[in-house]
Amino acid sequence: MPRLVTRSLLAGLILTLAACGFQLRGAADLPASLQTMHIQGISLRSELGLELKRTLERNGVRIVESYEEGVALLSVKQNRFNRQVLSVGASGRANEYELTQELVIRVTDAEEGVRLEDERFEARRDYQYDPIQVLGREDEERLLRDDMNKQLSQAVLRRLDALD
Repeated sequence: MPRLVTRSLLAGLILTLAACGFQLRGAADLPASLQTMHIQGISLRSELGLELKRTLERNGVRIVESYEEGVALLSVKQNRFNRQVLSVGASGRANEYELTQELVIRVTDAEEGVRLEDERFEARRDYQYDPIQVLGREDEERLLRDDMNKQLSQAVLRRLDALD
């Protein structure tokens, strides 16, 4: 009996997603001159660098460790994170924060032609601060930063996909 319920719920979920027009995002179709790429200006071990590398690799881009001739170059010119107080309570403590991450990149293709110059991407999130749950706030901020990194990586991929 539990299997029947599980299958019914799964079928209902699939029908609901199909009815609302949801589609899985296909792989990006990047130009051939961007299929092999070196990323500079950000550590590929940092949260954003690793997410950017993984996003590109999942979409068929081969990331090389060091720059060589005939390889596209994605240069991170700016990667700035900021946390700002949005509201303050009666006690004078912050009640709400806004997280902002800004990324500026430059992309040259394998023939060293500039494809993007100072292209800017931004992600924003805000959250409520609860002084009783300090550990929960740190976890929430970490999850929001992870989400922002994914958003920025996907935005870069979509922008590269839009190139001729």
